[in-house]
Amino acid sequence: MTDYRRKATAAHGTLRIIAADMAGTALEIQRAHQAAPVAAAAMGRLAAAAAILASDFKNPALMIVEVEGDGPLGRVVAEVRSGGKVRARADHPQIVLPLRPDGKLAVGQAVGSQGVFKVTREDPSGALYQGQVALVSGEIGVDFAQYYTLSEQIPSAVAVGVLVGTGGEVAAAGGLVIQALPGSQEYIEPVIARLGRLERISHRLAGGESIEQLAEDVIGGPLDWFAKEPIYYGCECSQTRSLEILSSLPRAELEALIEDEGAEVVCHYCHSAYRFSLKQLEQLLIQAAD
Repeated sequence: MTDYRRKATAAHGTLRIIAADMAGTALEIQRAHQAAPVAAAAMGRLAAAAAILASDFKNPALMIVEVEGDGPLGRVVAEVRSGGKVRARADHPQIVLPLRPDGKLAVGQAVGSQGVFKVTREDPSGALYQGQVALVSGEIGVDFAQYYTLSEQIPSAVAVGVLVGTGGEVAAAGGLVIQALPGSQEYIEPVIARLGRLERISHRLAGGESIEQLAEDVIGGPLDWFAKEPIYYGCECSQTRSLEILSSLPRAELEALIEDEGAEVVCHYCHSAYRFSLKQLEQLLIQAAD
């Protein structure tokens, strides 16, 4: 197992920890979009947030986390399916922005600070649950903590990070959430202080520390860890799904595609292209008439 998510408890069960190490997944997302560093960081952070959030619910079939701000990156979306399959996209993944004065990637500027952080959860029965909060900074981590506290009513401290190496590709990525449960009052303040001093989570992961070591550093001692859960990059697109998309088009749009003698559906997540012949489109038109 390479990328994974892991849960733990501490302080006699009054603190809950969810950690994710997902450098490989973030790198695959970047490569799928040929994304510039700041976009790769934003998508990687949001993917980590989605992977962590998906562990908070029992058997979610699909978890969609999106940020839509007023920055040049546009809408950023990350999806996690049951089993740990992750994919993500951004409206404008090739944008390039100068580094911040402190040398960090300008994720907040790319996303923007005006907008929404939205979560959609689908359970195995197909029922949908949605919640959203206003963006705080566009840095993803702060916005994720805001969502937990306001929408899920769980006071949480969050750290998410993506390190893009000198070659321009993701070298490390991960996230850490610490949640205060009833009875945690005497433990939570020093934990929050240590989390605030946690320097660049992605740099420490790239330096060889495990996500478990970082969590134990923040908590100030050993944790009761549960089993690792796999996280991996994968896309849901296919020829069949693309055909279903075409079949849902209005009759006039199908007729226009027939005049073009064919159609191509390109996935927004992995950029795979699916070609459909004139004969296939004519058959869809016949089905629409029926």
